[in-house]
Amino acid sequence: VFSLYLSNPERLIDVYNAVAKTNYPLDTPVEINTLTNVLYKNQLNDLSFVLDNQYVVLIEHQSTINDNMALRLLLYCARVYEKMLKKCPVHKRMRVKIPVPKFIVLYNGKADYPEHSVQKLSESFKVEQENPALELKVEVYNINYAKSPELIERSEILKDYSLFVQKVRDFEAGDSVQDEHTLERAIATAIRYCIEHDIM
Repeated sequence: VFSLYLSNPERLIDVYNAVAKTNYPLDTPVEINTLTNVLYKNQLNDLSFVLDNQYVVLIEHQSTINDNMALRLLLYCARVYEKMLKKCPVHKRMRVKIPVPKFIVLYNGKADYPEHSVQKLSESFKVEQENPALELKVEVYNINYAKSPELIERSEILKDYSLFVQKVRDFEAGDSVQDEHTLERAIATAIRYCIEHDIM
């Protein structure tokens, strides 16, 4: 749902503006370049896009806490650049200019998590380095409806998505018949609620 909902340039810009506290107009050029498995047609990462030909933004959505996001995003980023630079003369003398990378994780799991934190690739190194030769910083934001009011108030898109997830949980918890179909019923009820209240 998350990847499908945000696979729209205007929604991506809205969310990026909220997270980065920028003011890009909704008609700013966006090139979506999310990685896919050519053979099986499934997505490898959640979302990646080039914003205004200046930034390459990778956004991952997590419903569980994962301390390996910096490592995963390093691998995704390398593949995204490789895809972007297929026809660039990287072996020639002239320097090739590339968009600045931005790494964002949006968390909305049930486990408690801070409103904002930073995960570093160097935290995964077996030997601690004061000035590592390779570093990657991931901004992690808690987008649960009641946990990050300041962030989600800056983006109607994030607010609607957070509210949809919260409604699924509310209806799941309130279901009088708990069985293997409980989540399925909760999602269907949340969808009806969101349609009736013009959410998403």
